[in-house]
Amino acid sequence: MRWLIVEDALRDRKGHWLEWVTTFERGLRELGDEVTVLADSEVEPDIRCSLQAEPILPRSIWHRLGDGSGAMTRYSRVFTHNWQTWRVMNRYLRRQPEFDAIFVPTVSVHHLLAWARLIKTTLRHRKTRVLLFFLTAPVNTDFDENVVSDGSPTARLQFALLHWLASEVRSGKVVLGVETKAMRHAFEKMTSLPFVWFPQPVAPPVRETKTSDEGIEMACFGAARAEKGSDILQKAIQLHRRKYPASRTRFTIQWIDDFQAEGRLVAKSSELHNDSKVSFVTHYFRDGEYAEHLRRTDVMLLPYRLSSYALRGSRVVIEAAVNGIPVIATRGTTLANLAEDFGTGVWRAGFEFVRLDRNRRNRLAR
Repeated sequence: MRWLIVEDALRDRKGHWLEWVTTFERGLRELGDEVTVLADSEVEPDIRCSLQAEPILPRSIWHRLGDGSGAMTRYSRVFTHNWQTWRVMNRYLRRQPEFDAIFVPTVSVHHLLAWARLIKTTLRHRKTRVLLFFLTAPVNTDFDENVVSDGSPTARLQFALLHWLASEVRSGKVVLGVETKAMRHAFEKMTSLPFVWFPQPVAPPVRETKTSDEGIEMACFGAARAEKGSDILQKAIQLHRRKYPASRTRFTIQWIDDFQAEGRLVAKSSELHNDSKVSFVTHYFRDGEYAEHLRRTDVMLLPYRLSSYALRGSRVVIEAAVNGIPVIATRGTTLANLAEDFGTGVWRAGFEFVRLDRNRRNRLAR
């Protein structure tokens, strides 16, 4: 088969995109398929070389989200990025022989109009199948799995475009994918279209054999952010170290930059920085470095905020599951659900929401 992978978020080592695309590219090549990767026009040279990626896509929209731009700028990007994506891909596809499959690993409203138009025009008479994969959904949900649109103009546009593609979805020309069951439920309820649940594939490294006197290694990987609860995790580790100073438990936190949480700057704790039982990883992982950390990790700490991860998935929880690493996650997030589904065990962190009335639960969850 001839595959085309199109990912404009593939630019640097921020986020999960390098691992995401690399896993697919290598796996498909091992099966004997031909793979072409398209990346951000500013993709880093080593990434471009490792994937033989063509740097032709518009500047990544994902790297500009949350940059503090005003509402008009944010809404205008929906249309400018769609236009740029359509223009680049229309020109590229018209020059290329037919692909058997096109995989777009990260689709948002910033891409969907462009791909809907390409499917309806440029790809209309081709046999190419298109897999559009969604990592987020513009909906609100609660603990009882009630789902409603978030009411934004972009949500209305996204659902309208999905309905526009209904005939192609039902014919099989277009496949709509998500990485969590909760998101599949949300999208299917909002669109009445079938979505495929497809967790990110992860290859397990070889686990290390540890002696009983080495202690436990607890870790949280990925750049520290407010939505990942990094500020909460740091406070929890401080409390643990103060209460159990003789504990043999070690902690590793990837903390590349300080960040804003609830209007204040959160920096690395000097107390923990000087603690021999705590290690901060302050750079993006080099090739093979992450696998080495996973081999040493006994427990994965994922205190992600429910307001951000009620539907959203994370590659790290799948990496933990594949490697048989127990997970501590926030109850109600898809991270906890995935860990339970894969049988790696979950300790529920945070409030015991089930004992609260719905209004109070929602306030605490926010």
